[in-house]
This record gives sequence, C-alpha cells and structure tokens, in this order.
Amino acid sequence: MNHTELGAMGEAYVARLLTGAGLAVQYGGPADLLIEGVPVEVKAARFVPYKRGRNGYQFCLHRDGRRGVQAAAVVLLCYWDAASDPVAFVIPAQDVGQRRKVVIPGQPWLYSGRWARWYSRWEALARDIQEEV
Repeated sequence: MNHTELGAMGEAYVARLLTGAGLAVQYGGPADLLIEGVPVEVKAARFVPYKRGRNGYQFCLHRDGRRGVQAAAVVLLCYWDAASDPVAFVIPAQDVGQRRKVVIPGQPWLYSGRWARWYSRWEALARDIQEEV
C-alpha cells in the first residue's frame, strides 16, 4: 500500500467513524474532510524507521511552497498493523501551528511526549465543530 492509498484509507476510517456518530461528513473542500462544515485534515502513517535507527510514525503536514494546515483540527492516524483500527491523535490546528512534520516515536499507546495529551481525543474535534458551527 502506498502513501496515497494509506491516506485514503485513513480518511475513510475517520469519515466512517464520525458518520456513525451522527455527524455530516463530506470529502474535499479546504481540507481532507468537512465535518459538519468544519475542515479537518487527516494524516495517516505506518510504523517505519524515520531517523537514525528510530522507528515510529512521521506525518508530513505541509511541503515547500504550500501553506500550513488550513483546518480546524488535524487527525493523525497511526496504523500499527493492517488488521487493527489505527491509533488516533486528534489535535487542534492551533496546537500544530506551522510545523512541517509531527513524529510519534515508538508505540503510540505508550507515547508520553508533546502530543500525548491528544491521544484519542475525539472530544477536542467535537468542541472545534461546536465552536465553528
């Protein structure tokens, strides 16, 4: 599976999850998904070596010549294996800022770094949607 396919799988996962929760979800717009009209960026990664022998998940948020995240929230999906649901970090865009990358080293459920407080924080997305609507 290539990066494009993994990204599409991640978007479909988030769309299915939130549609199941009764939210209106559309693909496209200023971000990957529009949840109740609020743009949400979805990034997916697999467990791979990313730096000097370290393994983890590396998410590219934007490339040269492009603006940073233009969404209310960013959902980072860590695909540990193909048979399991991904581990999610639901981060408000203002916390991501203009970073080019976010890295979740090692096993995401044991991670205790900067992004740990956003582990499976779907309520943060719900709050962003309430504020925007």
